[in-house]
Amino acid sequence: MRSGWLLLALVAALHFGTAGAEMASANLLVSAYVAPKASIEAAGAPDAVVLTAADLALGYKDVSATYLVSSNDAHGYMLQFAARDGLTRAIEVRGLGAPVEFDAFGAEVAQFGRPMHPVELELQYRLYLTADARPGEYAIPVAVSANPL
Repeated sequence: MRSGWLLLALVAALHFGTAGAEMASANLLVSAYVAPKASIEAAGAPDAVVLTAADLALGYKDVSATYLVSSNDAHGYMLQFAARDGLTRAIEVRGLGAPVEFDAFGAEVAQFGRPMHPVELELQYRLYLTADARPGEYAIPVAVSANPL
């Protein structure tokens, strides 16, 4: 009989111990900041340009280039153009809506509200040649980069 009372006391103790247990929960708020970035990659841009006597007679050379631009900024990105050497006195860029012309100081062109996936950008450069340009093969005199807005 003594073991029966002991068993009954043990069951009662377990019952009262579990009845007092409570469920607990917590909310965890997580946030992250993603730094805006933009990049541009040549997809069909020449490394060099060949100047002929006919180009020199015209005073300019037309060159086409294709780029892939990526940006995670929903506001868009800024394209920056720079002339690389003394081969040109000015460069005109077409394919951005309105033509943009720049000299040795370069140019910046904002592209607003671009999609959040890579965009193919087809540009045409008109390289206005300096008076002392000579026929030959030269590195493409345009450098282009992309930065977030």
